Amino acid sequence: MHFKIFNMAKWRLLLILVFIGFLPQLNAQNYPQNYFRYPLDSLPSLVSPFGGLRDNHFHSGMDLRTNQREGLPVFASADGYVSRIKIQSIGYGKAIYLDHPNGYTTVYGHLQKYSGKIAEWIQNYQYKNQTFEFDYVFEKPILLVKKGDTIGLSGNSGGSSGPHVHFEIRNTKSEKIINPALFGIIPFDTLNPIIKNVFVYNFVPDGLLLKQELKINHQTIIQTKIPGYFICKKALELPAEMYGFGIEAYDYIHNSIDEKGIYEYDITQNGKYIFKHTLNQFAFDESKYINAHIDYPFYKASKIRIQKCFVDDGNEFSTYQTNALKGKILVTKNLRDTLLFTVTDFNYNSFVVLVPIVGVAGKIDKEKQDYLKSIKGKKAFYPLKKNTIKTKDFLFELDSKSVYDTVFYDFGSLKPIQEPALSTIYKVFNPTSSLHKAANIAIKPFSVYLEYQNKLLLAYYLKDRKDFRSAGGNFENGFVRGKASNFGHYFVTMDTIAPTIKQVFINTEEALGDSLHFYFEIKDNFSGIGKYEGYLNGEWILLDFDAKSNMLTYHFDKIWYNLVAQNKDSKLKNTAIIKPEVLIRVTDKKGNVAEKTFTMPIAFE
Repeated sequence: MHFKIFNMAKWRLLLILVFIGFLPQLNAQNYPQNYFRYPLDSLPSLVSPFGGLRDNHFHSGMDLRTNQREGLPVFASADGYVSRIKIQSIGYGKAIYLDHPNGYTTVYGHLQKYSGKIAEWIQNYQYKNQTFEFDYVFEKPILLVKKGDTIGLSGNSGGSSGPHVHFEIRNTKSEKIINPALFGIIPFDTLNPIIKNVFVYNFVPDGLLLKQELKINHQTIIQTKIPGYFICKKALELPAEMYGFGIEAYDYIHNSIDEKGIYEYDITQNGKYIFKHTLNQFAFDESKYINAHIDYPFYKASKIRIQKCFVDDGNEFSTYQTNALKGKILVTKNLRDTLLFTVTDFNYNSFVVLVPIVGVAGKIDKEKQDYLKSIKGKKAFYPLKKNTIKTKDFLFELDSKSVYDTVFYDFGSLKPIQEPALSTIYKVFNPTSSLHKAANIAIKPFSVYLEYQNKLLLAYYLKDRKDFRSAGGNFENGFVRGKASNFGHYFVTMDTIAPTIKQVFINTEEALGDSLHFYFEIKDNFSGIGKYEGYLNGEWILLDFDAKSNMLTYHFDKIWYNLVAQNKDSKLKNTAIIKPEVLIRVTDKKGNVAEKTFTMPIAFE
């Protein structure tokens, strides 16, 4: 059916009104401009913008490109002082937090190393407390910085998948993460974002059905005289029902190939917002709402993220503006209307599609009937309330914020055929839903295994009951208790196997001439690395641990160079040379210990 409801003059007028009145406006708050500098010595270049869509979270800052290089100087974005230093083998890796007099905090993550007095303070703290990983919050200013001071070098530490700098600006008091673009830290960008597809959803009792996909391409839309504005050739015919929409959309910043996340998108009807999503700021504990923001089941099946234009009951992400129906639209049989879909980047580059909609008489919906049959008799978890499954040997307890919408699940128990299951296997399963907050879970092990109490933990199967993964937990009052982050098949197992340790010789060109490090690979078979220690001839040494590569690195320090000096002296005096012996001790999360001593080459210089 070709859309003939609006004549040409009418929709041209509509486009002009849209152009004038509906360009997205930046947050009206007066964020300081030119206060923060770009923390690298280059023009702004982004690997990922603020709020990018990631697995289980919205990206909480900007990832700054370093052209796959490490060791570039990272500068303080403004005057301030070091308020926090956090070093971990995962997450942000080596990170530093600076508080500034204007009420904001900047964060720099995945550093290779720190600089100057900051590096000196960190090394003193690590040796004093004999720890590589720590999280220290300064109660008062000790380490002051000026805008442009080098605070460290760029790297690839922590959970980074490649060299870059993770950069954030936060409200110091509330700790909310704020889009750095609001402060003027934004690359030059003249490229329009695009909408690739529009999706239509039909709401059913305690569920959602994906009904139609409208591809947005040259075959389905017409270019208008206003650049970036398009109109669909055909009207979207919808039987009288309640509907929601979703979009697959991407932004482009530095080129027309590399797809980035969208800053803002909305739907308007008759000049009023039905739904609007703007990525200006959010709190850390909101980040996992991405699994409600997107069509999670569709993503699990296709790896394509459809961003919803409506809000589930349990979705409390704070970036939305909606109509009274939370972005839903009631289509009546005689409806003749137009929806305006707009996506916009921070530089006001936009892509707008006018989608005419026509309400038609309803008809028998086999898909809906099949869905209702599939949930008949099933148990469900409900949003905004606590949900519990409890038997004499099993507990699965959900917080009121654990699910975003009604979740129908399969529950049952299976007898284990053989190890690794040391208990009944309990199934709490829904393949297309995620948990926002982990469930409390407790399982009673078979009594024969109670003598191994300190080695017991929870596990869950991934697929087909073949591969399984640790869920952690500890034995307490007759049960192994822990947290379940996913729906699945859970059971008790044990870990009695110690980690492994071996020395590694790096053969890259860069490392061939590097005689200032020793490398050790440490691995654990199941529960995970809990603790690692190193000693050189009985003295504690600092080991840098990178969890993604399982690599411990000993950077030669004062202990090594003292030994070198002693051996030089011994050689001159013709007395006994001290052999360097490095002892590595690794403990997993169930207390299994591995220990290995390596005799190193004797060093004189």
